[in-house]
Amino acid sequence: MDLSENVFRVLDKLGQKNTLTQRQLARESGVSLGQVNYVLKSLLEKGMIKIRAFRKSPDKAVYSYLLTPKGIEIKSKAAVNFVVSKLEEYHQLQTKLSEKLAIIVESGHSRAIFVGPEIVYSFVDAIIKKNSLQLVLIGSCLQWEELKKYKPESFDMILLFDANAEGIQTVTENTGIPGEKFMYLW
Repeated sequence: MDLSENVFRVLDKLGQKNTLTQRQLARESGVSLGQVNYVLKSLLEKGMIKIRAFRKSPDKAVYSYLLTPKGIEIKSKAAVNFVVSKLEEYHQLQTKLSEKLAIIVESGHSRAIFVGPEIVYSFVDAIIKKNSLQLVLIGSCLQWEELKKYKPESFDMILLFDANAEGIQTVTENTGIPGEKFMYLW
């Protein structure tokens, strides 16, 4: 069994609670019910968990899943692998965005508004500062409708986190901002 993200999520939840149905475990771990079943069977076969049914429980699907010492060791390894894989993803994303932002600066843009989630705005802003890019984020908004609060002369670029259902043409028609001022981060 590889130490995938699904295995880590299931082991992590098993380490927190002993009594769960597979449905609860799936819901709480964010792993599909079928995958939970597969992971639990694999963990049981490998001696990483013990399963006990509750005889007194009216719900016969309730079990106690107990991590064995081997299961605790595997959970620790899975946690390390999970963190390392997420850090690798983070660095890849950081590199990709750094390249994209450098292209924006090279094309002559220096003042931008970000449209998207606040956490991504903070991430983009941190990349700009880390790379000493000559780009200033003058503001952010979650939805394009909020762009109306900015004066058009205060920015020369709008960075869009993702493509919205309306499309840039609809946004330009509703805001009066020319389409060439919009750029997707991805």
